[in-house]
Amino acid sequence: MAMTDSGQIQKTVVVLGLARSGTSVITGILRILGVEMGSSVNDKANPYGSFEDRDFALLHREIFELASRGSSYWNPPGEQKILDVKERVRSAIAEIVARKSSGRAIWGWKHPRTILTLELFLPVLTNPHLVAVFRNPLGIAHSSVEHTKNYQSGRVDLLQALQLTDFYHGKMVKILETHRDVPTVCTAFEDVVNDPVKEAKKLAAFLELDLTEKKVAAIQSLVISRDRIDEEKRRRAGVFGGKLPRWIRNALR
Repeated sequence: MAMTDSGQIQKTVVVLGLARSGTSVITGILRILGVEMGSSVNDKANPYGSFEDRDFALLHREIFELASRGSSYWNPPGEQKILDVKERVRSAIAEIVARKSSGRAIWGWKHPRTILTLELFLPVLTNPHLVAVFRNPLGIAHSSVEHTKNYQSGRVDLLQALQLTDFYHGKMVKILETHRDVPTVCTAFEDVVNDPVKEAKKLAAFLELDLTEKKVAAIQSLVISRDRIDEEKRRRAGVFGGKLPRWIRNALR
């Protein structure tokens, strides 16, 4: 098992979750807790960024393209087709894992396509820890429709979004069933919004990380809690006629 220069056993944190399910806010909390999650890709749909490592995003696009030309998260290749490209992407996976993990006691990444590619990564990960993020399926579906409505391709309607949500949730449950030996914690977007500090404590305990007052304050600034949303609705109702400002609407998608 890999050790850091300080003698710590390395941990690799993999965030599993659907697009539009709250993985960005969970990853933001993990970064505050001290997990190196890579440089964040800009995302206009998330007020604080997607917290999605650009290198992993590019690698996942490459894997999907090799598995099935023209495929995407919204039109995914079959599971076997992804497994079939294992040898073709082995060196690229080994390189990115070695580079991102070098000298770090705890690091990780999040990308929604990881639900379908995890089996390609697991053989080269040191001490993997899974953070599985769930959200109300209808919430994911509505957010997916809103998110893809301006896409040239990949646009989904509500029924398609619900079908994709069911598909990816099924794959996540299969991962949890297949890899019972891998340390795993489950969290829900709704729980994070309702009580972000409580969920942060759960994540900190799972990963054996300190949760200081400074980190708590940063998490409270990051997460728009349900109480804050309701308060903002009431406060702005007179000015906006009950319509939420864009930054709040984006945070709820």
